Amino acid sequence: MPLGNPLLLLLLLLLTTLATSQLEQTTYLPPLDAVSILSFKSKADLDNKLFYTLNERFDYCQWQGIKCAQGRVVRAVLQGFGLRGTFPPFTLSRLDQLRVLSLQNNSLSGPIPDLSPLFNLKSLFLNRNSFSASFPPSILLLHRLTILDLSYNNLAGQLPVNLSSLDRLNSLQLEFNQFNGALPSLDLRLLVFFNVSGNNLTGPIPLTPTLSRFDTSSFSLNPFLCGEIINKACKPRSPFFDSSASPTASSPAGVPFGQSAQAGGGVVVSITPPSKQKHSRSGVVLGFTVGVTVLVLSLLCFVLVLVKKQKQERHAEEEKEQVVTGTTSPVRTPSNNPAMQSQVGEKGHEIINTKAKEGLVQQVRKAEKSGSLVFCGGKTQVYTLEQLMRASAELLGRGTIGTTYKAVLDNQLIVTVKRLDASKTAITSSDVFERHMDVVGALRHPNLVPIAAYFQAKGERLVIFDYQPNGSLFNLIHGITLFFSPFFLEVCLGRTTFLLFLFLISSLFELGPHIRYMVFLLNF
Repeated sequence: MPLGNPLLLLLLLLLTTLATSQLEQTTYLPPLDAVSILSFKSKADLDNKLFYTLNERFDYCQWQGIKCAQGRVVRAVLQGFGLRGTFPPFTLSRLDQLRVLSLQNNSLSGPIPDLSPLFNLKSLFLNRNSFSASFPPSILLLHRLTILDLSYNNLAGQLPVNLSSLDRLNSLQLEFNQFNGALPSLDLRLLVFFNVSGNNLTGPIPLTPTLSRFDTSSFSLNPFLCGEIINKACKPRSPFFDSSASPTASSPAGVPFGQSAQAGGGVVVSITPPSKQKHSRSGVVLGFTVGVTVLVLSLLCFVLVLVKKQKQERHAEEEKEQVVTGTTSPVRTPSNNPAMQSQVGEKGHEIINTKAKEGLVQQVRKAEKSGSLVFCGGKTQVYTLEQLMRASAELLGRGTIGTTYKAVLDNQLIVTVKRLDASKTAITSSDVFERHMDVVGALRHPNLVPIAAYFQAKGERLVIFDYQPNGSLFNLIHGITLFFSPFFLEVCLGRTTFLLFLFLISSLFELGPHIRYMVFLLNF
């Protein structure tokens, strides 16, 4: 009996161990972290570059690029594995103990999913992929983040204004994406590395203590950025006209002209009235002197105009006498035939009257076209120059011969305005420009954006097109990753007939080089 009790206890212990092991085998489930990693692999690793298999309970802690602490994943460094696919939601974002996530130098595409559950994340490297869509707003909730690298992707849209909420950041890399709009005012005391070069940011760079610590290399390849930090002055002028070249001297009430304010991503053009100032006695004297000087100069100009006009009238009378007497006529009339002489005189008067009428008609037509919009291709006038001046304009880009804007009129009509550079098109006279516009405005082709209207006055020349929301040809061609994709072949082969059409038209009508360049606007 004394030996029976230890044997009984040993037997009970063996039975308990067997029961426990059998219970664990029947209730075994894979860990949640392992399931999250395998779910990510199923969508992001289409070429099976990651050899992940779960044989034992904590096998995933020995997987390549995965590091655990107390059975939980704290690092996932999967950079340079050649991953191809998407970053699916509810996969790696469920690793709530993750400190470092690196997917850089892969071929992942699509939007970046919601990462807000990764509240312990400190370093996020998603650079050198093909992620698209806008800046992921969930990143702004990762308040422990110290390193954020989204560079070399296809992210677009505006940068969030509350980017400074990530107050622990010491590295922010956003270069070589397609971000546009204004650069937000950053106030990040710990920021050491910063780069937004190679984007489409516009407007002045905020002069904050954070941004002032970085040189021009952090803002390069943003042609429309300006400010003291990069030593580039911001020119506060209207998108279409300078104040000195404006054909209209006044604007409707309530629409200031000369100030620029951002509204809906565009620039609203306005003319501010001069402020009222008290004039001192010296100002009155100066004004009186200037007035007398202007009056004297005006009288001199008036006298010169009268003298010139008299010379012109005298010259016209001489030509009239020559035509009447028959001295300029190639037909010789006998001096002894008065009937023939009277007929020649009448014909001379008819020639003079016909030329005068033709000159008057040309002057009237030229006066009607100068300083107002001229619509092409038989289009009726649906908006005026004054409405175009009041439109909100968004800068689309700068080209070889001018600048292109997207203008939204009062009636919500959207047009594209090409403002030609006066220094590049000065060699083309007003008459030649008008003749070329009439020819080009009549052209019609499925892949040609037709000219809706044009304007020229005082050295300013505008060409107005219907707005095409399909983007630029440069982005459509250079955004293609596969050379022989269907779209690339369509661009290279399907548009060949259109280019031949344009070259034939430009050769037949002898269009100038600037007008010929302006015609090449493809509609995809």
